[in-house]
Amino acid sequence: MMDATMEESPIRFYAHPQETALAEFLPLLHPHLPNSNPLFNRLIAPHNTLSRHCIFAATFPPNMETTQIPEAYTILFADRSRHLESQIWIFNSLVMLPSPLSAINQELLEKHLEATIQYLKGIQIPEAPGWPFSPILKFACLHETIASTLISIGIAKGAIRRQTIWNLWFVKTSLVSELERQALPEGFSLTRVPDEQVDLVISTSSIPRQAETLKQQPSVGLLDQKGDMVAWGYIGIDGSFATLYVLSEYRGKGLAKCVATELVGRLSRGEFTDLGFEGRSGWVHSDVYEGNQGSEGVMKSLRGEIGTRSYYVWIDCEMF
Repeated sequence: MMDATMEESPIRFYAHPQETALAEFLPLLHPHLPNSNPLFNRLIAPHNTLSRHCIFAATFPPNMETTQIPEAYTILFADRSRHLESQIWIFNSLVMLPSPLSAINQELLEKHLEATIQYLKGIQIPEAPGWPFSPILKFACLHETIASTLISIGIAKGAIRRQTIWNLWFVKTSLVSELERQALPEGFSLTRVPDEQVDLVISTSSIPRQAETLKQQPSVGLLDQKGDMVAWGYIGIDGSFATLYVLSEYRGKGLAKCVATELVGRLSRGEFTDLGFEGRSGWVHSDVYEGNQGSEGVMKSLRGEIGTRSYYVWIDCEMF
C-alpha cells in the first residue's frame, strides 16, 4: 500500500485551518463510510466553534493535491478542552485493509499512532477554554485495528488509564426513515427533550454527560399522559446514539425502538438542521456492549449491523 520512500519517511502531523479542513478531509473520508462515520460527523459538528480552538490535523499538509496524498494517512480531530468528555477522533486508511495487517503496514500504523501521541502532547493553545490541557488523551470510538495497536504502544509505556470495548453497530438513516412508525401508547407523545429534563438524562447515564452539550444535540423524548418523560434518545456529537434510555417500569413495551426510530427518522428528514445536524453522512452508529440484548434488539429493528469493535482509550501522554 505504500512505497519504500513512505516507509523511511518520518510521520508528522500538519495543522489544517478549520476553514479549509472540511473541504479537504470530508471527500477523503466519505468513500470509507460507515467506518469513517465517527470522525466524519465529529468534524462537522456545530459544537466546533472557533472559540474552542479545536484541532484539525493530518499526516499530509494543507492544500495538497489529492493525487499526492499518501495511501496511508491519518486524519485527526481533537477538542482538548473537553476535560470530562471524549476529546479525540482519528481515522487511518490502513483500517480498510484486511486484518491482520502485513508486518510492513502494522509497523507503519504504529509510527502513525506514536506520531499522534507526540503531536497531541506537544500542542499548546493557551487561548483554548480548557487550557491547561490534561495530560490524559481521551480517544473515542477507535476502530479495533487502531485501538489494538494504540493499546500495545500505551502498555509498553505504562500509559493506559482506561479502556472500554464495544460492538460498533452501523445504521443507514435512509432505511430507518422508510420504516413504519410505531403506534404510541394512548396519551403518550414524542417531542424533543425539554431542557428541564436534561438533569434526568444525566442522572441515569453511566457515561459522564454535560448539560450544555446535550442541549445542543438532536433528541427525542417520550412523554406520558402527565407530561413526564419516560424514555429518550440523543444523537451524539459524532453521529452516534449517545443515549437511548427507558425508565425501568416502562421497559419491555418496545418504547426504545419507538424513540430510536423517531430519532433517526427525524435526522434523515432534516428535522434537526436548526441545531446544525444535517445527517450528511447518511449513517449513525452505536456502541453496544456484547450481550446487551435490549440494545442489540433495537439496532436490529433499525436494520443495523455490527461493523467492527470500537474502543475508548485514555492515554497519559506524560509517559511518552
